[in-house]
Amino acid sequence: MACAPVLLIGFNRPDFMAEQIEAIRPAAPARLYVAVDGPRADRPDEAELCRGVRECVKLIDWTCEVRTLFREKNLGCKHGVSGAITWFFENEPEGIVLEDDCRPTVDFLEFATEMLSRYRDDVRIGAVNGFNLFNLQTDEKASYHFSSHMDVWGWASWRRVWKDYSVDMSSLGQDPSRAVESSRMTSYMKKVYKGYVKDLEHGLSTWDIQMSILFMAKGLLSVVPKIRLIANAGVADDRATHTGGYVYWGKDWSHAGRLPFPIVHPSVVSCDYRADVLREKIEGAIFPRALTFIGSKIPILRIGLTLIGGVIESLMPILFRI
Repeated sequence: MACAPVLLIGFNRPDFMAEQIEAIRPAAPARLYVAVDGPRADRPDEAELCRGVRECVKLIDWTCEVRTLFREKNLGCKHGVSGAITWFFENEPEGIVLEDDCRPTVDFLEFATEMLSRYRDDVRIGAVNGFNLFNLQTDEKASYHFSSHMDVWGWASWRRVWKDYSVDMSSLGQDPSRAVESSRMTSYMKKVYKGYVKDLEHGLSTWDIQMSILFMAKGLLSVVPKIRLIANAGVADDRATHTGGYVYWGKDWSHAGRLPFPIVHPSVVSCDYRADVLREKIEGAIFPRALTFIGSKIPILRIGLTLIGGVIESLMPILFRI
């Protein structure tokens, strides 16, 4: 199956964009979109970095139609990324979206392409995710499950879904906090997302939280592989906007696995709430969050915290749950 169209989104990391192009090379998508945000006015050295990211399109040496969206001025995460995705879906009815630090395996590109075709007209499905945070799934025989969570570290979707997205969440048709409250998330995660809503109201420059809340408001499901098929290269990278510094789970999130083919489909289209709840309990656990906090404040301790945390996690996994 020919690879679905791909959108690559970059900013000021030429090395990351070059690595991303190498990652998708084996799949050789026939249509490739490259969007690069412009430099920030108060960063005089950033213009050269952004130029270096743009130059990476010269590395695309397979037969491919390449379209580019190069911003002259910086739009930031909120409008730069969402604007790039809008541009992509204005030109394509479906496709794969990859920010420069979301390193896909070839398995993901094949998996996403097949899932885009299979669920093209199923309005219950909003996206195909490549990132399974903790490799959780109840049905071990199936190749994937359905989740109420939308994760944007490597994903694919359709124009029919993105048309309902808006950065100010005006398209929801209801108050964002009400959408969060009506979801089936744990009380901890509801509290987290209500905090995100307030952050957005106070000017937080991001686009992905809005996508997650859109899924809550519309009751959409995402397709999630049983094995993480995206490695996040931005975890602990100091240049990252939201994941720089240290994250305890980065030891896992920076690695991806392999998915056996042919794909084994679930018997029914139904949310795997057991996996969702367990994921939320892990995300909300105090101990790994404490390790993350300490590591972000005292860099010299990061390696030790990861090693100690791994030992404690194997001996007392209860500490890594809410």
